[in-house]
Amino acid sequence: MDKIADLANRYPHLTFGNLRFGIECGEGWADIIRAFLVTAEQVTAAEGGTLHLLQIKEKMGGLRIYYRLADTPQRDWIGIDEAYYLAEARSFHVCEHCGRRGVLTYNGILYATRCTEHAAELESEPVSPGPSMNIIVANTVVPYDPDEDPFVFMRTD
Repeated sequence: MDKIADLANRYPHLTFGNLRFGIECGEGWADIIRAFLVTAEQVTAAEGGTLHLLQIKEKMGGLRIYYRLADTPQRDWIGIDEAYYLAEARSFHVCEHCGRRGVLTYNGILYATRCTEHAAELESEPVSPGPSMNIIVANTVVPYDPDEDPFVFMRTD
């Protein structure tokens, strides 16, 4: 993932100063994080306000992006929330290590989203059934289907 200073230059309406520990997940999720940041930047640039990133990390096999909005009209939060829920849902279907298509796995100690190759390195098995996620689309909560998401569908294992 890009250095925090590079991200701050690329996304001027977002603040990265609260990311004390940097971005705490694997490179495989870099595209997911970038997609979220692009949307957040577009919303805050168009409507005003600032999005303060507090933490970006892996937790229980999924991506978590913690943020706080300042001076952003509440009606505009939905676009950022849509991007967040989509990023989290996608993370359960993309290998955190390499970015190929993956599944949530568990090895008795650690939950991780991995492709077949990287799951074997962790000696982990797929969690069945995997997580069932909802996303927000056009202000409506709908079930997330990775097979209908070109971002995930195009990735190969």
